[in-house]
Amino acid sequence: MTVVLRNYQGPGDLSLQHTFWLQATHDLPWCWKPTVSPELYSVSPQFNPRSRCFAFDDDLLVGYMSFTGQGGFVSLGYPWVLPGYEGELQESLYDEVHGFAASSEYGGKIFAQRFRRQWTTQISFFTRHGFTEHRSEPIYALDLRSGWKPHVPTRFRIELLQVFKWEEFSELAEIRCPVGQLRMSEIYFRSVNFDFAVKATQQGRPTAYLGFTIRSDTGFAELIAVAVDEEAVSVLDPCLAAAVEELRFRSAFFLGTKTLPMSKASQNMMRMGFMKVSDELMFSKSI
Repeated sequence: MTVVLRNYQGPGDLSLQHTFWLQATHDLPWCWKPTVSPELYSVSPQFNPRSRCFAFDDDLLVGYMSFTGQGGFVSLGYPWVLPGYEGELQESLYDEVHGFAASSEYGGKIFAQRFRRQWTTQISFFTRHGFTEHRSEPIYALDLRSGWKPHVPTRFRIELLQVFKWEEFSELAEIRCPVGQLRMSEIYFRSVNFDFAVKATQQGRPTAYLGFTIRSDTGFAELIAVAVDEEAVSVLDPCLAAAVEELRFRSAFFLGTKTLPMSKASQNMMRMGFMKVSDELMFSKSI
């Protein structure tokens, strides 16, 4: 077995990376839909072909590792490999990709990656390489195969939108969100490949804006973007009712989300049928 490593050569490699990542993560519990951050990073001024390393056994792609970055911050990917290629190849990929990101040529200072708590193999790898748990947030999920059908208050107008619009979301979110946090949310949300949004208004006034993704190969959907008027928290029920109907139509099996940013949100979620299924763990290290 002779494995050859090479760096990024063109847009076709992004398709290879996307397909391989879906295959490698298909059986990982509560794994999210891939973002478009690799595509965005590939056209950014800071992009370098050495940020992506692919491993081939003859013509077969057997592994890869990559990172995206902004300034001194690096979102460092895991060295994904096919079964039978674990171990030495993963260390070689890590040395190539992390080594370049941490070099004076690139200038990475802070490295981070997120995992679900059940992903013990990936967590163990990063822990061995000096990463520590920085943050933990609970993940809740609703089984969409159940018969939950909440009452929809008539005073709200609910719209299903095929495109998530940051401008409409931020108009409502900026009321309670600090400017710095809102800016960080914008960077992240613009990398998310949203499938649809749900918007609610009351007498023409925006009261909620939610953004959803669906990983079609596993049926796992996520509520990622949440902006709700604190004075109209009851709008969450009809918004989720519309979303659940759409998700079932699109053959999703579970809807996951973190704790919603409203008072008594956890209690409301439990009442709707959400159950805690995991934690999102952020691991990081600085050099």
